[in-house]
Amino acid sequence: MRRILVMAAVGAVLVMGFGDAALAGSGAGAINLSFPIGARYNALGEAGTALSQDATAMWWNPGGLAFLPQRPKSHDLHVMQSSLAEGLADDIGLYWVGYAAPMGSKGAFGVYFNYLDMGDQQATDENGEPKGQFSSYMFAVGANYGVRVTQNVGVGLGVKYFRDKLSDDSVIQDPQGGGSGDSFGVDLGLLWKIPAIRSNIGFAVANLGPDIKHVDADQSDPMPRKATIGIAFSLYHSEFMGLLLVGDYLAPLYKWDEGKEDYGFGLDTAQEEFGYGVEWNYLRSLYVRFGYKSASYGDIRDSTFGFGVDMDRWTGQAIIFDFASVPQARGLPKVSRLSFGYRF
Repeated sequence: MRRILVMAAVGAVLVMGFGDAALAGSGAGAINLSFPIGARYNALGEAGTALSQDATAMWWNPGGLAFLPQRPKSHDLHVMQSSLAEGLADDIGLYWVGYAAPMGSKGAFGVYFNYLDMGDQQATDENGEPKGQFSSYMFAVGANYGVRVTQNVGVGLGVKYFRDKLSDDSVIQDPQGGGSGDSFGVDLGLLWKIPAIRSNIGFAVANLGPDIKHVDADQSDPMPRKATIGIAFSLYHSEFMGLLLVGDYLAPLYKWDEGKEDYGFGLDTAQEEFGYGVEWNYLRSLYVRFGYKSASYGDIRDSTFGFGVDMDRWTGQAIIFDFASVPQARGLPKVSRLSFGYRF
């Protein structure tokens, strides 16, 4: 009964349309850590492992933080909001805010807060009788540090604490509780710039941590552990415009163990993802982006698109607005992600 009630709380959210990341890996918890951060990278087929070098690098690749001090304005603030069930439930949304600042000339430090509001749910007993409403949410707080070990190679480390509240303990009606769980995770990343071929190569592993336990060890879910490799290539660049290509490959680092009837550590290529994108800019101020996302979970084979505006050239203030439209899962409408950035 305990298990049924806990999973019913989760299922109520999933049925309302969480889409892509909610279904990631067919069993991972902490789904708020699976949604890509930054509308720019979402519009590029959800690819940014070799590209992100601002505050969003804390999600994509902490090695990218190492290059933040090279920017003329090296303090970076980023805020993202994303609907997750457009047309189905207006009270479900993802919110992310992060700030990164240089530490010396070769490194940077950043912190962030990630919050997933899963809205209000209707509690029912095993007979389907209503028992009132309750709210559900997940959040994570984290800190990252990136440093350049050579002129063109940066490495990074991140740590995070995660907690969820899937349902009220009063709904579960178990002396041990079980409506909430927590865990922690570690991220590692490397970004290698290769000026001779105008390219970056990135590699990252994320969310390496213990399972999220609800009630007991038999009722736990793995953190959304993953390994990602990416490439970014500057196809064309001039004083007036530029053209950039990016690509990412991702595979979960947890796999179903038939013998133990549970998830264990392992590279699950059956749940792999691919993302590709192209970005055109004019005067590094106006941006148009297109991409393509392929993922086994959710049966996603769909395009992404978006645009961005950097106000620095016109106002002297590096205020950035980005928009992206991305697929959820087959049969569900696309969702919008909005980002606000400020460099100073």
